[in-house]
Amino acid sequence: MFERFRAGTADKSPLTIAGDGRGVLCLHGITGTPFEVRPLAEHFGRLGCSVEAPMLAGHGGTLADLASTHWNDWFRSAEEALGRLEACTGGGPTAICGFSMGGLLALRLAHLYPARISALVLMSTPLRLRPLEVLGIRTVARLPVDFRAHPRLAVPKLNGSDVSDPAIRYTNPGLRAFPIAALEGLLDLMDVVRPDLPAIRTPALVAHGRKDHTVPMEDSLELTGSLGSEVIERLWLDSSFHLIALDLEKSVLIAGATRFLAEHAGWSVVA
Repeated sequence: MFERFRAGTADKSPLTIAGDGRGVLCLHGITGTPFEVRPLAEHFGRLGCSVEAPMLAGHGGTLADLASTHWNDWFRSAEEALGRLEACTGGGPTAICGFSMGGLLALRLAHLYPARISALVLMSTPLRLRPLEVLGIRTVARLPVDFRAHPRLAVPKLNGSDVSDPAIRYTNPGLRAFPIAALEGLLDLMDVVRPDLPAIRTPALVAHGRKDHTVPMEDSLELTGSLGSEVIERLWLDSSFHLIALDLEKSVLIAGATRFLAEHAGWSVVA
């Protein structure tokens, strides 16, 4: 029974793959690590693409490490990884595969740097969370407590990672709880990203597991209805939970992302 509280032992290291002029930036979610997007990153690396899957600021370590950061720090990590990737590709077309909070960072990058981002694959991306969850986080965050100084005041993941595959659930090396300070930062990031959605014109594939217990399906429905892009596709995975790049239908996700980027990421211009 204590398995659910132990840190997973899978590989959480960041990935850098030097390939051709097609760039793919893979961004993990809050409390997570590059392990969450590793199947996508390795797949695109095998296709010959240049790939970056960074460890975002505050992640990969302790609750205190994450609690000490804000969404601006996570975004800066993604921004720096984009720069490294562009240095490798020589400025070739760059697509972003963003999972959960990484999807929010991908949308922020696409809004700020539209000429640099050719396509988006947005996986299980939260826009609002459930109303009671938001109310609870905001209410607790207003208490006269410095939650950055008390990172153990956190919301535990009592059932482990939100993935249906039991072989993956407890090997995920991400944190087993959400620091209150980090959750407040996540809500702040949502508030920044939502108003920008109509201005984002980047082609987007929006993917979501129908059995996601973390981010409601309504968020992806709102996302597809709010983006300003002329090219928006949906991929709903019937048997998957939240971590769709690791779950039982990951091959369907990878195939869908590969086809979408081949058609819409500008890869045909790469010699």
